[in-house]
Amino acid sequence: MRPNKKSFRKEIIAYAIVGDGGCEVWYSQMLKRNEKHIQVSIEPKLAQKTPLGKQFEKTIELAEDYNKVFWIVDYDVIQKETRECKKGDKPKNQEFKEYYEYIQQKFSGKVIVIVNNSCLEFWFLLHFNFTSKNFSNCDEAQKELKKHLKDYEKSQAYFTKQKDIYFLLKDKIQTAITHSKKLGEFDIENPDKSISEMWKFFEDEHIKSIIK
Repeated sequence: MRPNKKSFRKEIIAYAIVGDGGCEVWYSQMLKRNEKHIQVSIEPKLAQKTPLGKQFEKTIELAEDYNKVFWIVDYDVIQKETRECKKGDKPKNQEFKEYYEYIQQKFSGKVIVIVNNSCLEFWFLLHFNFTSKNFSNCDEAQKELKKHLKDYEKSQAYFTKQKDIYFLLKDKIQTAITHSKKLGEFDIENPDKSISEMWKFFEDEHIKSIIK
């Protein structure tokens, strides 16, 4: 009996990353550039602000075709849009709660929601020191980060050309993972806590086997 050729093929594990803005896209692009053995698709393709509902829809859509989807959310954006919500509109924090709970119920283990509160810069900061300080917005977190990266800029040029943000921080990733895990996981019933769940991506068994 001839063996099935498919049985000899190494499984290709492909992940997708969905972000809500430029920083997530640029950081993911640099990760993909440096870690060439990771099969990662990044959405949106271009660094553009994407509404929360569209992010959710794209995340669910990608779950059909990828082993895992990581949805990276900056919670300070949700808080800001909640404060600015017009009368009669559903507050963004309530909208996100519905998406979050739906994913936990229907796509547990398949879709991983990664919450950064306040923002991705808080994850960068944890590469240098542990803090549980509650930053009210990303500007505050960025100001603290500049104590370590004095020339830091929230721009595509800085992330992808001037520095390569992923490579710049790579030797401190284990420190950031340790610090971020100390903060625990996002609690939808207590969403204001300072948190970075980026460790959920880097602690994935497949990712860990590739990134040394």
